[in-house]
Amino acid sequence: MARPKKTSEKTTNNYLSRIETEIQSNQSRLNMILGALIVLVIGILVFNYFNRSKPDLGPAQNTATQEGQDVSPDNLPGKYTVKDGDTLFTIAEKYYQDGYKFEEIAQANNIADPNNLEAGQVLEIPKLEAAAPSETPSPAETPQATAQPTSQPENMTTWGPKINGTTYTVMEGDWLSKIAGRAYGDIFAYKKLAEVNHIPNPDLIEPGMVLVIPR
Repeated sequence: MARPKKTSEKTTNNYLSRIETEIQSNQSRLNMILGALIVLVIGILVFNYFNRSKPDLGPAQNTATQEGQDVSPDNLPGKYTVKDGDTLFTIAEKYYQDGYKFEEIAQANNIADPNNLEAGQVLEIPKLEAAAPSETPSPAETPQATAQPTSQPENMTTWGPKINGTTYTVMEGDWLSKIAGRAYGDIFAYKKLAEVNHIPNPDLIEPGMVLVIPR
């Protein structure tokens, strides 16, 4: 009767060993899962940290903080943040009701190329002094009737040499309004030139472009 007792003990020991092995295996899987979760959480925290720590773009580029601070036309001088699609011409129209006064803004901001604007750029908008009213000359200052008025040469205009042809090649420093003035004597005829030559932005013309001058 002693042999069956030993067999039973051996069977029990094998069963307990299997249970212990399974417990250890399950613990190993649990440890792997916990390790993977910890790595994932750390990765998310690191990503959020670097995503939140982007460098400040500075006052000239930080459009989010500047958009609500544009000076109004009634409170010049002041600052204006350039928006997408802006040109110095349109900004001058906004503040001076005259796009051709863009040179005042370019000069105040030391802008060598008026076509080179970037969204987010902060511009100083100067206040223009009103032109002083002309004084009526006294009789002693009145020009003599014999004085001959200075005449402008026939082939010259206020904006440069007159354009008589039906085409014109754009030169360095040209503006569409100046070309219109030289061709028609009217700078506002630039709209006609822009339409005929399919120019979407009259402020953007390049040297070497050949323009059609309709007559």
